[in-house]
Amino acid sequence: MRFKFIAPAVASAALLGTAMTSGVATATTPGTAHTATVSAASAPASCVRAQAQESVKIRTAKKVSATALGLFPKGKTACIVGGLASKGGSYNLCGHKDNTWLKISYAGNRGWIPYYCGSKEL
Repeated sequence: MRFKFIAPAVASAALLGTAMTSGVATATTPGTAHTATVSAASAPASCVRAQAQESVKIRTAKKVSATALGLFPKGKTACIVGGLASKGGSYNLCGHKDNTWLKISYAGNRGWIPYYCGSKEL
């Protein structure tokens, strides 16, 4: 009877560990194995988020002519990778002419967006 209460606790601990490390965790109970994977939508609590001000392409490099990896849709949120903005190619997007870029991780894509197209959430 005790195993009925231990199995959910072990699985919950594995899921919590997965959320903290953004990886895959495996919980084992007598005769049962559970695997949980963190989805792109659930980010670590320490993630500084950016919200898309307009739909913008995620680029492989800090310039508008770089290969697009995917789309960062307006209103969606992503994790800012590295924490700091950096200078790159100039752009005239999202109501600003500038050369500052943010590196983000969104929907399995890790790349660059114009700084003014993503704002930090409070």
